Amino acid sequence: MRFPRIYTDEQGETTSVSVTCRSMRPRSAAAKPRGAMTDREAVSSFVTFSAPAGTKMPSHNAPQPYIWIVLSGEGEVEASDGTTARLGPGGLIYCDDVSGKGHITRSIIDLHVAFINRASA
Repeated sequence: MRFPRIYTDEQGETTSVSVTCRSMRPRSAAAKPRGAMTDREAVSSFVTFSAPAGTKMPSHNAPQPYIWIVLSGEGEVEASDGTTARLGPGGLIYCDDVSGKGHITRSIIDLHVAFINRASA
């Protein structure tokens, strides 16, 4: 599975790239339905956020690395280098631009998202 990742490069620019889930492994043949999954990871927090259509959050950094999952509506994340990721229901982006120039978030259609923070190791 591929999804966008937003991060800060060596020059302090926030940029977006497409990444693949790590540690994907086949499920057992006895499992129904068949498929693949990652290893389990602990979560430190889970919050939801809503913003009406037309809302623009000014440039900001992720307070800590988190996964942003669209529950409903449509949103857009714009990196400081101008790349954008537009996400609808079920879409996700991994935000770990905890330093640098940050990113802008826009609500295109009334947006409801979940933020999932990974537990510290």
